[in-house]
Amino acid sequence: MYFCITIIFLAPMYFSPYIVGIMKRWKEHLEEGKHSLFSLEHQDAIKRFKEALSDCPVENFLGLSEILFFMGSAFRNLGYHDYAYRCWENAAMLRDREEQEHDLDWRAFYRIQLVKYLSSKHQKQFASLAESDMIHDLIKLTWDEVKTSYNLLQGDFHDRCSFYRTVRIAFPRVDADGNTGRQVGQIISFSRNSGKNGKK
Repeated sequence: MYFCITIIFLAPMYFSPYIVGIMKRWKEHLEEGKHSLFSLEHQDAIKRFKEALSDCPVENFLGLSEILFFMGSAFRNLGYHDYAYRCWENAAMLRDREEQEHDLDWRAFYRIQLVKYLSSKHQKQFASLAESDMIHDLIKLTWDEVKTSYNLLQGDFHDRCSFYRTVRIAFPRVDADGNTGRQVGQIISFSRNSGKNGKK
């Protein structure tokens, strides 16, 4: 019995440095990736970010989100726009954990509006996580209004996506440093399709 008790008490002391090492490793990979990203070594940055994703605990949503955010920038700089959009979309969903993150319509609406916003920017990418959060919140606010104002259960998914493309949001102007301009983000009265997606 004495032997067993000794093992039980010594085990945490023996393994804790190893566990702590794993916890720190993903942060080291993240910082290495950011260094490569800012040094314009985008392929190496993606490699480091993938290593960070592999080591980051699955329950660390904010850590995973930060890794995906910077990985999106690396993909964007290499011209892989779809991969970049996917990274930024997943990064935003991880930072705002809700049941509707698995809602196919919400994800489709978000991707459509995300692409609209980034396509309007000269750099075609976010300047900071704060900017990403701001745009995510604005798109989410619009989505909540769309859901309550329109009967989205009618028509098939393709028709609903066509309707989502008619929704216009007056996004704020954000410069390369992530500062907002005078225009304040707001919802513009979106186009109303007649027929399948009409008002309730």
